[in-house]
Amino acid sequence: MRLGFDGTCLANRRGFGRFARRLLAAVAPRAVDRGHEVVVVIDGPSAATVELPEGVEPIVVGVRESPSAAASARGRRGLLDMLAMGRAVSRAKLDLMYFPATYSFYPVWGVPRVVVTMHDTLTLEHPELVFPTRRGRAAWTLKEWVARRSSDRIVTVSETSKRYLMDRLGLDADRLRIVGEAADPAFRPLRDEARADEALGRYGVPAGSRFLLYVGGLSPHKNLLRLVEAFAAATPDDVLLVLTGDFQDVFHTHVPEIRGAIARLGLEGRVLLPGFVPDEDLVALYSRTYALVFPSLLEGFGLPAVEAMACGAPVVASRAGSLPEVVGDAGLFFDPLDVPDMAAALDAILRDPDLRDALAARALRRSATFDWDRSATALLACFEELAPRGSSSRTTRGVRATGEELGLNETARDAHLNDRRSRE
Repeated sequence: MRLGFDGTCLANRRGFGRFARRLLAAVAPRAVDRGHEVVVVIDGPSAATVELPEGVEPIVVGVRESPSAAASARGRRGLLDMLAMGRAVSRAKLDLMYFPATYSFYPVWGVPRVVVTMHDTLTLEHPELVFPTRRGRAAWTLKEWVARRSSDRIVTVSETSKRYLMDRLGLDADRLRIVGEAADPAFRPLRDEARADEALGRYGVPAGSRFLLYVGGLSPHKNLLRLVEAFAAATPDDVLLVLTGDFQDVFHTHVPEIRGAIARLGLEGRVLLPGFVPDEDLVALYSRTYALVFPSLLEGFGLPAVEAMACGAPVVASRAGSLPEVVGDAGLFFDPLDVPDMAAALDAILRDPDLRDALAARALRRSATFDWDRSATALLACFEELAPRGSSSRTTRGVRATGEELGLNETARDAHLNDRRSRE
């Protein structure tokens, strides 16, 4: 098979991008070994910043703005740019096109099979916390509808997300496949004390200090305001809270509100906001933290939890979404809407070093159960079950959705469908 891989979210610094990068690195060599061709379709603005695996065929498409920047909470993606990406895919003579996230989805035509990853149902559960404008909500809703209608298989990242997708969207189980996530091999306990001290110093964390760590976006659905309140209520004065996250994120963030909560509670010296932390320094933070705190209102997977566990850190996490499934017995859990419950969980782990150490030992074992090779094998199996038998075809359902998303007029859309039927 000639397999297309959407590379337009590879440059993204949040979880979508990390998932796409690690999955591509794992699946490409396996696919090539099995006789498939792997074509990575990437936008021109991102091409110079992304490293592709050996053996893949890159197709670089000229667009005005990188989708990793344009596919934001405000829905700024241009129709002409999406048409350019779709045309490039249509000319690549692919058997299958894979999108690692609906985040960067664009309509395609002339491709027999389409597979799309839907990571979670966050935009259905908490749309007002993800999109600050009606335009952003409308653009995302339309894009996800077209992605669902166009796809032959929908990949998701956990059993919890699969259940949510079935319940909220009425998707059939036989259309869904699970491809989990894992920590990058770089995430392991850091034994180099000098390197760890140096990395912590760059972010204002004193060597030898006891601190709790949050890693992820600074968006409202990450529930950081309640975390700051729980931290103020439950922790002794010698404990710090480090909230990492990208201040330049294209998704909706509320950094001023977080800063306001810190100031209101008199925590300016104890709650640190260092901004984006690259992996080489994040390893040190994970390895030195007393515990990772993950208070999200919903996670489809929760990759920072696995990264932290791989570095030997226990997790204190929300019961919402997939986090109990992912963390298992390596953490403590709380109701994310209940500040006293969150505070009690923080107090429990801070008061009991033996409990903390037992959870840390379980965390290392738990992290080993997640593996990108296994994820790549599952994704490739999903592709191969869609392999053409004689002449493969897309459903009319998917083609019609694509035509509508492209904004084609009635005559052009009919011609587009007739052309597809003639190919079938």
